[in-house]
Amino acid sequence: MALPKEIETVIQALTRNNFDPVVYVEKAEDAVPAVLSLVPPDASIEMAGSISVSQLGIQDLLRKRGNNFPRPGEVPFEEIGKTRRDVLLVSSNAVTLDGKLVNIDGMGNRVTAMAFGVKKVVLLIGANKIVRDVDEAIDRIQNYIAPYHAKHIGLDTPCAVTETCCDCDSPQRICNITTILSKKPRSLEFAIVLCGEDLGLGWDPAWPEARIEKIKAAYRAEMEKFRAMLPRRE
Repeated sequence: MALPKEIETVIQALTRNNFDPVVYVEKAEDAVPAVLSLVPPDASIEMAGSISVSQLGIQDLLRKRGNNFPRPGEVPFEEIGKTRRDVLLVSSNAVTLDGKLVNIDGMGNRVTAMAFGVKKVVLLIGANKIVRDVDEAIDRIQNYIAPYHAKHIGLDTPCAVTETCCDCDSPQRICNITTILSKKPRSLEFAIVLCGEDLGLGWDPAWPEARIEKIKAAYRAEMEKFRAMLPRRE
């Protein structure tokens, strides 16, 4: 199968940076068996919030298979980091053409686990997360992705109103920690499933509005499902 030039460039760069294996699937539906094959059947799973994973219903399939995969709200947030699970199953905010993984976090639960504390990291990354370089990744995350996310989860941050980064001092700020994985961390197994279709929240503002809105609509639908699963407060 002849790969798109951009995809081939990313795969070669990730492999040079020791992120191995990198599995490419053209269609989102083919990402499901690819991810399942990379997660041991007896592993406990940590997801740390991933629209890319939830879009494909992978967490439910893992539960049915017998993997220990808590539902939203089952484990108090403050307890998550005390006992790490076997596998972190998540996405990346961006992947650069030279094979770097760029992520921005508010609390650090996702980015710290990507670097240390679990046995294996499995990333599911859609083609919409590919960027030219680290500068473009940070610009896209801070000025488009994070503000949109903050607005739709109801945070009281300046970016939720202005829809662009203000480098604020808000206590609800969600861009406190920026990590760049230039190479695979030495202590971890790492596997990446790269999908030729769009998954999760990520876009280039120069893209056609129809493509951007499709990405946003899929994100909103998953967020509604997530809210419905949360335990109701008395």
